[in-house]
Amino acid sequence: MTKRKAQSKHMRHVRLYHWLMATPAWKDLNATARAIYIEIAQRYNGTNNGFIVYGLREASRDLKIGTSTAKRTFDDLQAHGFIVAEQRGHFRWKIDITGERHRPATEWRLTEYHNDKTVAIESKYPTKEFTRWTKIQNTVPLQVRVVPITATHVAATDTMKGKNSQNRTCSGIIKGVFR
Repeated sequence: MTKRKAQSKHMRHVRLYHWLMATPAWKDLNATARAIYIEIAQRYNGTNNGFIVYGLREASRDLKIGTSTAKRTFDDLQAHGFIVAEQRGHFRWKIDITGERHRPATEWRLTEYHNDKTVAIESKYPTKEFTRWTKIQNTVPLQVRVVPITATHVAATDTMKGKNSQNRTCSGIIKGVFR
């Protein structure tokens, strides 16, 4: 094997396809969400999808953002269909095989790639949920209200004489669409 092939075999990279970046879901993400997606994708090695460990504290430290911003960003990535939490992390201490204490972080699955955690053939394929994402324009349903109105109109000045000087009453129903 040549030296160049040996080097290229060990060079890892994150690949963002044009078709992925052209989806409405990707275009709707903010810069922080895109950066966290790249950080998670950087940990994918081709055989660990569904086992990718990346926590809020680690994301906030890597990107120099607050933990609440990191939490909102993870929620945004899940809502857009780019990642799925396979196993939630928790705050309790765990002791691993080496005897070290640590808090396990959430294990993520990238929907762009096949699932390495399951053995069922039908769930092994990439779900690509972000391709089915649509932006919800109106979250509040439109309501039609019937508003009865009654108003008394009085002549503007005392100088008006005749029919215009009398008090008149107007009544009716207005139908309208209110948000």
